[in-house]
Amino acid sequence: MFPVCLRRSVLVPVLGFVLVVASGCANDGKELAAAKPWQTTTTRPLPPTSAPDQEVGIDGMTFTSPDFVAGGDAPVSATCAGANLHPGFEWANLPEGTAELGITLSDQTDPENPLLLWLMAGLNPAAGELLQGDLPGGSFETLNDYGQPGWGNPCLESFQNGRRDLQFRLYALDRPSEIAPGAPGNTAWDELAARSVDSATVLMRITSNSG
Repeated sequence: MFPVCLRRSVLVPVLGFVLVVASGCANDGKELAAAKPWQTTTTRPLPPTSAPDQEVGIDGMTFTSPDFVAGGDAPVSATCAGANLHPGFEWANLPEGTAELGITLSDQTDPENPLLLWLMAGLNPAAGELLQGDLPGGSFETLNDYGQPGWGNPCLESFQNGRRDLQFRLYALDRPSEIAPGAPGNTAWDELAARSVDSATVLMRITSNSG
């Protein structure tokens, strides 16, 4: 059973009351003073209710799996009812000069509080694929947000609410990473994001039908 770990962010609305007061004084013959810089705000879109099934990179980089349909149920082999194997993946149209690839799996059921479940880095861009359960030469896995190494066999019973949206993201790096095998998940994830010139995603769901 995985423990609960959350990344929190808070949005604070500040403009609503100012607008009400301004409308109440609009016809009293007095000229309103110009708003100060700190009295204005930018409207932010609400986060999506779930991650998209698939995202292509900026220049058409693709990231797919032969083992599951984007947005579909996880293969049994990738769940706690299976053989503890990460799915296979294929990629194409990488940015020119890509030096290394990394893959993350994060729980995106709450997009504002993603959880890192798996990270593999050191992948050869020229390989074009990662076979199911494989750890190619030169590649390595790090710890996840639960302090566990390698693939963790996601299991519906480990989570809440009866369905989990699990997002794989492929990172194309413009130079080799400096991630150490077995590094903490947050450190490794930040390193991939910092050196990434493009990324693409594919979503896998864990439901009661996933085995």
